Amino acid sequence: MKLKAVKIHNFRGILDQEITLKDYTLLVGPNNAGKSTVINAIRAFYEKDSFKFKKDNDFPHAETTDQESWIELTFALADEEHDSLADYYKTASKTLCVRKFFQTDTKTHDGKDASGYIFGYKSDGTLSNEPFYGAKNVQSGKFGDLIYIPAMSTVDEHIKLSGPSALRDLLSDIMTDVVKAGQSYTELSDSVEKFSDTIRNEKTADGRSLEKFERDLNKLFEPWESEFKIKFQPPSIAEIIKSMLSWDLFDQHHGKAQAVDSYGSGFQRYFIYSLIQLGARYVIKRAGNKAKDFTTNLNLILFEEPEAFLHPPQQEILARNLIELVSSGHWQVVCATHSPHFVSKNALYIPSIVRLRRSAGKVEKYQIDDKTWELIVNANQAINAIAVKYSKMAKRLREDDAKPEMEAVKHFLWLNPDRSSIFFANHVLLVEGPTEVALINRLIGDGKINNADCGLYVLDCMGKYNIHRFMNLLIHLGVPHAVIHDDDNDKDEHKEINQLIQDSSNENFTLKVERISGNLEEMLGLSAAGSDHRKPQHILYQYESGNIDAVKVQEFCKLVEACLPRKSAVTANAGLLDKA
Repeated sequence: MKLKAVKIHNFRGILDQEITLKDYTLLVGPNNAGKSTVINAIRAFYEKDSFKFKKDNDFPHAETTDQESWIELTFALADEEHDSLADYYKTASKTLCVRKFFQTDTKTHDGKDASGYIFGYKSDGTLSNEPFYGAKNVQSGKFGDLIYIPAMSTVDEHIKLSGPSALRDLLSDIMTDVVKAGQSYTELSDSVEKFSDTIRNEKTADGRSLEKFERDLNKLFEPWESEFKIKFQPPSIAEIIKSMLSWDLFDQHHGKAQAVDSYGSGFQRYFIYSLIQLGARYVIKRAGNKAKDFTTNLNLILFEEPEAFLHPPQQEILARNLIELVSSGHWQVVCATHSPHFVSKNALYIPSIVRLRRSAGKVEKYQIDDKTWELIVNANQAINAIAVKYSKMAKRLREDDAKPEMEAVKHFLWLNPDRSSIFFANHVLLVEGPTEVALINRLIGDGKINNADCGLYVLDCMGKYNIHRFMNLLIHLGVPHAVIHDDDNDKDEHKEINQLIQDSSNENFTLKVERISGNLEEMLGLSAAGSDHRKPQHILYQYESGNIDAVKVQEFCKLVEACLPRKSAVTANAGLLDKA
């Protein structure tokens, strides 16, 4: 079983959104964009760790069209899972869609309040009014197992043996199979029986014993024709783990045990994930007790800020491990992340990235599905149609440049951890290369560009030939942006490329496209650097040395400011751009 889609209605900032999930899905976006809202809606469906919908906290404060709140989950079923499903719910696509009402006026088939119940869609596509398999809390068993790792959690929550935890669940599962397969538990049971026989007759110095206590009590019970018997039970697996099992962490440098909370937060987070990762190898899913039981096999991990307390190389290792985990079968991971390192590792498959943003307090979702990705790839090929007209460009083209697979490879190469910051920015300024990035960031640092504190990221597009590609990506992910590029005097192919950039703009997300007459050096009154790789250092050196006319610097700063949203627009978090 895999969770394919989540549809949320009236939950916190989400009024109506549907999200497609992959085996490994990343929820990205600025702070307060709604990533945790998606995670919490799924948690409220499963009610894992007693997390439930609470009207005061979870029903939207924004104006809604109705007073209902619910979540729908659509699962893809394996053949054996589909075969075990009641015919009532079977579909040709082998999917199962269920809705849990958090708040509703709807009644069940027998007149009960439907709030808190789960209902399945029938084979004919209509929602049943009879609770799914008849139980209110069926979600804990029929839809796989949920593992939730919050952004700020103590390691104790995941390693305690006295209550539910990842470590206890893992050990319980292993112990269950060990007991069935081995002799140790049988020997323990025999030992408990021998202990019982011996301890009953052992006496204290004053003659007390369990056997005497039992005999004396039974004399008093004789009129009632009842008999009291003391017995010793072998400990259950849960009791063994809770009361008899303990563990230590040994510091190999000091050669002694250390409390886990004496380690750094990064290690503690990695400890938590390591337990979950081992579950993929150690936990064996068992079949239902009855042949007709609807049984499923899914371990769904909801991981908030997996990057927390990890330095960048460790983040990249964890990202790779999570991708590897979902390839092992019945595992699925949804991460709510602020880390461009995690996005970068998943950039080869753009449809697995879900970007969220708030518009007037409401959460909006932007996701590139497979069909949209094809449209983007086709749109990006417009540059090839221009290139064949001009010999210099045509010489740089190769046959594989026109293949869709190459487009995905290019995005994977381009979206390194630095450029992947575009997924978290409130506003992106696209420029041709590192020269503009270096100069603009330096001018911002010197306080010469106003309104730059808008959650801005300045993106190096590696030349104007790729600007339209990044525009297409940002538009479909709902990222407000603007463009500054040289017009190169509309010479040769540049006229068509300049027009391609202009034509790629979007009225909702492209604030402005600014053209620099000629090129940046000409605008600043500088001579050419001599070679492209020297341009950034050349222009910064001239700026530092005071060799650029102050009026020209101010002119460039005003050009940049025209490409930034007004502060009022950013503060209001309005959906469409303020194009004053």
